[in-house]
Formats: sequence, C-alpha cells, structure tokens
Amino acid sequence: MRKSTRTSSSSPPLHVHVNETTPVHVHVKKSTKCSPTKTAQVKSKSSLHPTAKVKTRVPWIPPGKVSTRETSLKWEGPSHRLEITPPQEPECSQSPLRIEDLSTDEEEALHGRINQYERKIDSLMTEVSSLKNEVELRKKEQLLERQSERLSATQRVIAEQEEELAEVARELEATEQENSRLRESMEKMLEGNDFGRSERDSLQPDKDVLLRKLLEAEMDSSAAAKQVSALREMVSHMSRSPSEKKMAGSDSTLLTRQKELLLQKLETFESTNRALRHLLREQHSREMESLRLLEQKDVLLKKLSDVEAENSRILVKLQDKDREINQLTSLLESEKDSAKTTTELSKVLESTRAHLQGQLRNKEAENNRLNVQIRNLERSISQQQGEVEHLQNQLCDLRQQVEADKEALKKATRAQKQRAQRSEDTVGQLSAQLLEIVQKTRSEADEYSARLQVAESEAQAVRDELDQEIQKVRKQLQGRLAELEPLPEALRHAELQLQEAHEKERLQERRNTELGTSLTELRIKAEQQGSLAEMLRHKNMMLQEENKQLQHKVEGLERKLEEANSQNRDLIQVISKREETIHSNQVRLEEKSRECSILTRQLEEALDDARRQVTQTRERAASKERVTQSKIVDLETQLSRTTTELNQLRRAKEEAERRYESRLQDVKDRLEQSDSTNRSLQNYVQFLKSSYVNVFGDPALTGSSFRTPSPI
Repeated sequence: MRKSTRTSSSSPPLHVHVNETTPVHVHVKKSTKCSPTKTAQVKSKSSLHPTAKVKTRVPWIPPGKVSTRETSLKWEGPSHRLEITPPQEPECSQSPLRIEDLSTDEEEALHGRINQYERKIDSLMTEVSSLKNEVELRKKEQLLERQSERLSATQRVIAEQEEELAEVARELEATEQENSRLRESMEKMLEGNDFGRSERDSLQPDKDVLLRKLLEAEMDSSAAAKQVSALREMVSHMSRSPSEKKMAGSDSTLLTRQKELLLQKLETFESTNRALRHLLREQHSREMESLRLLEQKDVLLKKLSDVEAENSRILVKLQDKDREINQLTSLLESEKDSAKTTTELSKVLESTRAHLQGQLRNKEAENNRLNVQIRNLERSISQQQGEVEHLQNQLCDLRQQVEADKEALKKATRAQKQRAQRSEDTVGQLSAQLLEIVQKTRSEADEYSARLQVAESEAQAVRDELDQEIQKVRKQLQGRLAELEPLPEALRHAELQLQEAHEKERLQERRNTELGTSLTELRIKAEQQGSLAEMLRHKNMMLQEENKQLQHKVEGLERKLEEANSQNRDLIQVISKREETIHSNQVRLEEKSRECSILTRQLEEALDDARRQVTQTRERAASKERVTQSKIVDLETQLSRTTTELNQLRRAKEEAERRYESRLQDVKDRLEQSDSTNRSLQNYVQFLKSSYVNVFGDPALTGSSFRTPSPI
C-alpha cells in the first residue's frame, strides 16, 4: 500500500513503502519560530536514513501472553519523526508453518516400512507354505514310486513263480504218467516172473529125467571104458604071445566087433557130450541173463523208489512254493491296500493343496487390493505433499517478500490485516487438512494392524493344519515301517527253509554215494558169483546131453526173455528219460534256488535302500523342519520387530500430532497477538489522525491519506 503525508503547502510530501505487517509510528515536531511564510524543510526520500539512535520499545501485549522485545527503526527529521517496528522472525520451536512441520517424510517412511514388512511377511508365508507343500508332495511321490516299484517287482516274481509252478506241474503230470507206465510194466514183469517160476517148477521133473539119462550115459561110458580096457588086455595079451603067430578066426572077429562097438559107443558118447555141452552153455547163458534181469529189476525198483521220493520232495517243495505264493499274494493285497491308501492320501493332499492355493490366491488378491489402496493413499499423500510444497513455496515467497519489503517500509496496514486474515484462513485450512490426514493415517494404521492380526491368525491356523498333516504323514510312515518290519523275518524264515532244503539235498547225495558203494559191493559179489558160475559150467558140461530135450522149451523161454529184454530196454529208455528229467529238474531247482537267493539279496538290498531312503527322507524332513522352524522364528522376530516399530511409529505419530496441535495452538496465539497488534495499530492510527488534525488543522488528511484499514 502506498500512503502520502502533507505538512503544509510548502513542505514536500513524504512517501513511505512498508509491509502491511510493519507497525508505523510518525512523530511530528513543531518549529520554534513559526511564521506563515516559513515552512519546514523536509528531505526527500533519498535522504531518509536510519539514525544511530535505535531504541528498544516494548509493544502492547495482550493479557495472558509472554512479553517479547522487538527492535525498532527510527527516522528523525527537522519536523517529523518516523519509527518502524519490524515483525519478529518466528522462532525455530514456535514457527507454525515450517517445512519440517508440514512435510510427511515420517509418514511416508512409516508407510514404506509397513508395506515392506507386509510384503516380506507375505513372501515368507508363501515360501513357507510352498516349501511345506513341496516337501509333503515329494514325500508322497517317493512313497508312491517305491510302492509301485515294489508292486511291479512282486508281480514279476509272482508271474515267474506261477510260470515255474505251471512247468513243475506239467513235469509232475508227465512223471506221474511215466510212473504209472513203469508200475504197469513192473506188474507185467512180476507176472512174467511168476509164470517163469511156474514153468521152472514144471520143468523140474524134466531135469530129473536128464540127470537120469546123464547117469545112464556115464554107465555106458564106464562100460565102454571096460571094453576098452578088455581090448587093451586082449591086445596086450596078444602082443605078449608072439609065439602064437596065427590067431584064431574067432578072436579076430571078436576084436573087430569090439572095435566097431567101441567106435559106435564113442561116437554116441561124443555126440551126446556135444549136445549136452551146447545145452549147458545155453542154460548157463539163460541163467546169467535171468540174473542180470533180476539185478536190473532191483536197480529199477531202487530207481523207482528214488523217483517216488524225489516226487514226494518235489510235491513238498511245490506245497512250500504254494505257501510262498499265498504269502506273496497276501503281501500284494496289502501293498495294493497301502497303494490305495496312499492314493487316497495323495488325493487328500491334492485337495488340501488346492485349498491352500485358493487361500493363497485369495491372500494375493487381498494383497493386490491392499497394494492398490496403498498406492491410492500414496497418490493422495503425494498430492497432499504437492499441496504442502505449494504452500511451503507460498510461505517462502512470503518470506522473500518480507525480506524484500523490509527496506521499503511504506506499506499500509490494510494489506497487513488482509494477509493476516488470509494466513488465518490458510492456517485453518492446513490445520483441518492435517487433522484429516492424521485421522486417515490413524484409521489406515488401525486397518493395517487389524489385517496384520487377521493374517497372523490365518498363518497360525495354516501352521497348525500343516503340523497336523505332517503328524498324520509321520503316523502313516511309521505304520508302513511297522508293516515292513516282519518282511525280514519272513525272508529269514525262507532262508532257513532253503538251508533245510540244501541240507536235505546233501543228505540225499550222501545216500546216493552210499548206494553207489553198495552197488560196487554188489558188482563185486556178482563177479564172485560169475566165478562160481564158471565152476558150475564145468560141472554142467556133463549135463549138456540131458539139456537137448529142453531146447524147445528153452526157445519159448528165449522168446519170452526177448520180450522181457525189449520191455526192459523200454524201461531203461524210460528210466534214462526220467533220469534226464530229474537232472533237468535238479538243474532247474538249483537255478530256482539261485534265483531265490538273488531275489532274497535283491529284497535285502531293496529293504536296505528303503531304510536308507526312509532315513534320508527323515533327515531331509527334519532339516527342512528345522529350516522352516528357523524361518518361522525369524518371521516371528521380524513380526515382533515390525510390531515394535509400528508401536514406535505410532508413538512418533502421536508425538507429531501433539507437536502439530501445540504448533497450531501457537499459531492461533500468534494470530490473536497479531489481531491485538492490529487493533493497537488501528487505535494508534486513529490517534495519529486526531493528532494530525489537531496539529495541522487539515481535515483532508482524514479522508485521503490516513484512512482506517478495513479487513478484506
């Protein structure tokens, strides 16, 4: 504002430019020599300068306020005096509109920390839940894979054993058929032997007749020997009597007759001896054949008994195999039941996983909504910050204007009052905005705390559910381990059975060796009997003549013996085939025993691997549980830290609010003080007007220059 003062027609006007907040005091001096022509000399604006006399003056203070001393500027001329008290600079502790007071850096830092901690908590919770779900799913997948592998292995073993059982059943059927054939053939052989014995009993009188004839032949031979001796005597007698040169005709005829008779008897004796020798040889060969057949029958009977014993052993083994198959089928059924339970558990886990994923998605949606709300709040806060910065810029501009207008010193009080009112309005608006912001921040902080509590409760519920599921899985694993514990005992029992079977095989081998030794002894005895038979041959040479009559009967017996030989050959072939089948069965049994040992080793290795894997999974689960527990502890510590920081931030907010309220109260007090100063200035201006009117007697001053300020 601009104001002008006039002293008289001769005195120059005085123009003073001051800020509207600057109080102005004008003192006019009267000259000692007053004349109408003589006027006071007043200096121009360029000669205005503050004097060295700078007095401190106490302004008017309203009641209830603390006194403040202000510095004043004074100008003195020959006839006028001007004193200006500049406005007091706001103190650091009582300035109502400082940048530090109006800035929201603390709130931004608080919101940023809250958002960071919420993001960290959400990310850690999602990581913990995902880790737990992955651990449980991996455990379930490993269990399912192991159970499927065990099921496939047991199914393969059962299929192989079923095939082996089918082959063994076929072999048993074939052996039973062969045994039935052998029994029929042996029965036929026994019937033939009975028939041969009856024929031998019938041939016994023929042998007696032959013996009689042999005795007669011996008697004839003895008679022939007597005749030979008589002839020898006659010949010797005739040789003794050489004197008798001439023999009688009767003696010569007797000699010739005796010679002829002797030759005939010798020829008949030789023919009978030849026939008897031939018959005795045939009889001896037949007897040897019969002995050999009897030995073969004994051997065949022994082999049949051995085969029947082996068949009984094979049947026992088949029964053992059937029992093992039944056990394996029961194990298969139990494994299938366990697989079903594991599939059901996997389904339950998948459903829980889907439920947890749904919860996670809901949480993510809520987090996204919260993030959107936080962004909106940040935008509103940024807008408010922009407004505050604008206000701060305005305040800076005002301060610059104050600093620039200190030197001017010629503004009116009207602008001061208007600006004071404007500052009151702005301060009221700022206080209302600050109160709204504080209320909003309080409500948001309460909402965030409520959401944090809800999230903590939900996280605790999820932890409890996960702990319950982990305990269930542990119980199921312990049950499975308890079910798998009797398997080594069954394997040991099977190994003991195999050892017993091996011991039985060793005993059978020992028996076979003993039977071999007994067979060698029997062969030695047979050789001894052969030597005895040779001696009997020498004895039976004399019985050859009687055996001629037995040739026809012996031919029939030979035919029967040939048939028996053919049957024996067939039996020998069948027995050889049976021996081959027995050998092949033994080889197969050895292979099966090897396979059983391999399977037992594989089962032991599988059990060891399963135990190792179970221990590894337990260790992994324990380590992961430790890691999760450490993470949970870290999260709890972080939550406690966040809660403490939130409490600290709340306390800081409350302190800031208290400071804001105190500063607002100070601003109000200062505004009241400014109002009081304005009122005092108005009163003083009125006093100046009246004084000017009284001194100069110019009523125009009241209307032109010193007009009372009116509030705008």
